Amino acid sequence: MATAIVTVIIFLMLISIHEFGHFIAAKSVGIKVLEFAVGMGPAIWKKQKGETLYSVRVLPIGGYCKMEGEDEESDDERAYSSQSLWKRMIVVVAGAVLNLVLGFAIFIGIVANAPYLNTNTVESVVPNSYLEQAGVQKGDKIVKINGKTVSFYQDIALYTSTFKKDIPVELTVRRSNEVLHFSVRPTLQKTTYKYTDDGVEYIEEINGVVENGFQPYGEDGLQKDESKIGTQEESERLLIGFVPMKKSVTVWNVAPEAFRYTKFVVKLVYQAFFKMVTGSVSINQMSGPVGIVSEVNNAVKSGWMYVWNLVALLTINLGVFNLLPLPALDGGRLFFMLIEAVRRKPIPPEKEGMIHAIGLVCLLIFMAFISYHDIMRLFSK
Repeated sequence: MATAIVTVIIFLMLISIHEFGHFIAAKSVGIKVLEFAVGMGPAIWKKQKGETLYSVRVLPIGGYCKMEGEDEESDDERAYSSQSLWKRMIVVVAGAVLNLVLGFAIFIGIVANAPYLNTNTVESVVPNSYLEQAGVQKGDKIVKINGKTVSFYQDIALYTSTFKKDIPVELTVRRSNEVLHFSVRPTLQKTTYKYTDDGVEYIEEINGVVENGFQPYGEDGLQKDESKIGTQEESERLLIGFVPMKKSVTVWNVAPEAFRYTKFVVKLVYQAFFKMVTGSVSINQMSGPVGIVSEVNNAVKSGWMYVWNLVALLTINLGVFNLLPLPALDGGRLFFMLIEAVRRKPIPPEKEGMIHAIGLVCLLIFMAFISYHDIMRLFSK
C-alpha cells in the first residue's frame, strides 16, 4: 500500500510540475490558457478563475495544460497558434526546464543532508590493487579516465562501469602542480554479503587477498531489510582501487554539488538514449512504468532519502527525454519550430499533427513492450 501511494504521488508530482511549466510560461507570454488539470478523466473538483478552469481529475496518471488554439484553428489574438515563434518555443521547453529545476532542488536537499561529500582526490590506495603497484599516492586528484574528464566523484563510478577485465585504464592525475599519466589494469573485487539481525558481514577478495568485515545497520545509511535476514549475496566488480578523500558539507558547496549531480543525470540519460539507438543496450536493461514501481518499492524499503533520490532521477529523466527530437514529445514540437525558423514559414498543421499522432502510437507500443518485459522480470524473481 505504501508503495502504491508513493508511486501515485511521484507520478502526479512529476507530470504536474511539467504541465505547470507549460502553464506558467504560457501565462507569462500572454497566451490564453483554457484549463490546467491535475490527473486525467472525469473531474472530481474544478473551479473557474478568470479565463482558466482549474481541475483535479479522477485518474492520477497525468495532467494537461490546455491552451487556446493549441490543437485547433482560432481567431483569438492570444491563441497559441497566433503567437510568435520565440513565445511558442518558451512554452514548449518550459515543462522540461521545470522538471530539471525540481531535480536540482531535490539534489540540494539530498546534498545538504549528506554526512560528507566524496571527492575525486585519493585518500588512500586499496592494498593489493594495481593502482598501488602503479605508484598513485594519497593526495593525487584523478582528472581524467580514458581521456574523459572527471569533474566529481560520481563520474568515476560511471566510467568504472565500462571497464573490461585485463584491459588497461589510462588515468590522468594531478599531483601538486604536476600532471601525471598512468596505465593501470582494473582491480577485480569479489564480495560476499551475509545479512544478519545486527548488520551485514562481508568477505572481500581483491586480487586474491581476502578481508573480512562487518557493517551494522544505521551506519552510512545501511537499512535493515527483514526479507534478507539469513541470506547472502555475491558480487563482482572492476574498480580503480582507491578510497576517496571526503570533504565537509558547507553552505558554499551544496548548490555546486547539486548542480554537478543534475548535470551527471542529464549525461546519463543522453548516453542511455544513444546506446538504445545504436543497439548496445538490450531490452532487458530497459524499464518502463512497471519497472519504476518496482524501484519505488525498493526505495520505500530503504528510506525516504532513497525515495527523494529516485524522484530527482525520474524528474530529470522526464525533462531530458521530453526534449529529445522525437514526434509526440516536446522536443519533436521544438524540432518543427526550428524547421519553421529556417523555412520562415510553419509546417502545415495537418502534416505535423499526423507525424505527432504516428509518433504517439509508436511511443505507446514501445512502452507496452517495455512494460511486458518488466512484468516478465517480476514473475521470474
